[in-house]
Amino acid sequence: MKPYVRLFAALAVGLGVGAPTAVEAQEEVVEYRQSLMQAFRMHMGGVGAAMGDAAPMGHAVHHAQAFHGMAQALANAFPAGSEGGRALPAIWTDRDGFMDRVTAIQTATAGLVEAAEAGDAEAVGAAMQAVRGTCAGCHQTFRGPAGQ
Repeated sequence: MKPYVRLFAALAVGLGVGAPTAVEAQEEVVEYRQSLMQAFRMHMGGVGAAMGDAAPMGHAVHHAQAFHGMAQALANAFPAGSEGGRALPAIWTDRDGFMDRVTAIQTATAGLVEAAEAGDAEAVGAAMQAVRGTCAGCHQTFRGPAGQ
């Protein structure tokens, strides 16, 4: 980085120029969560497609691993003060219940990885059902209707 660029960046930070406002930061967190959910759907579809004839079976492993990795991010994707989107207040008022659901999706996606790595189509199907069940269970309590 050129010295004058570093100087400008330091001045901008020091003056508060370019620093996101609280509202902008909250909107970024909501957008990030929404991107996680979209990626979950895409990787679940990828596992399913790879179990058919659309891709080699090894691709199911990659999608399952990605899904599991993103499930690990859920624990920190709902910080206090980041209300918005379809996230219901129960996420913060029933934090223990929400974290139980996060743990359930993490466990279910770990099972999906194991099944995909084993190359057992029947086990992958059962694991996908388990993952869907954990998603639905969380959404019933902690996600509002579309359009929020």
